[in-house]
Amino acid sequence: MMKKYSIDSVCDGLGITRQALNARCRKLGIEKIREGRRAYFTHKQIKILEGVGSSGTPKKDDGGRVEDVEIVKTDERLIERLMNENDYLRKKLDDESENLKGMMSVIIQNNERIKKLEGENRKLLVNEGLDDIMENNEETERKGKVSKSTRKWYHIFSGD
Repeated sequence: MMKKYSIDSVCDGLGITRQALNARCRKLGIEKIREGRRAYFTHKQIKILEGVGSSGTPKKDDGGRVEDVEIVKTDERLIERLMNENDYLRKKLDDESENLKGMMSVIIQNNERIKKLEGENRKLLVNEGLDDIMENNEETERKGKVSKSTRKWYHIFSGD
């Protein structure tokens, strides 16, 4: 049976934080063994994780490590990438804002035109009356049928 090590004991053994451990696991593609809500590592996985941390680079005399320089370079690259991404997103936002302003101006213009046309229609209806309104085909046919009828309206009472 394989011996299982908890995440906390692995972090203590490697001298790193949980975040660093998770980053190493992602980098190397190491899957934790899960049992319920708990996660464990095997001895083989720990050896792989230890191999990544020890790069064999000499330490500086002042107590700092050579890895610090690599971290600073990585941080600078990350900052530069994030700033470029931020600039790109700002430009996209400005473009979308300009598009939105253009669309809003078209909507406002059309809204004003609609109000103007509605006002003109009201004036025409008041001046010319409702009889001059154009009829559709169904209304014209219905009126034609009613006027062609030879019967009078009072046939209902007389039974003709």
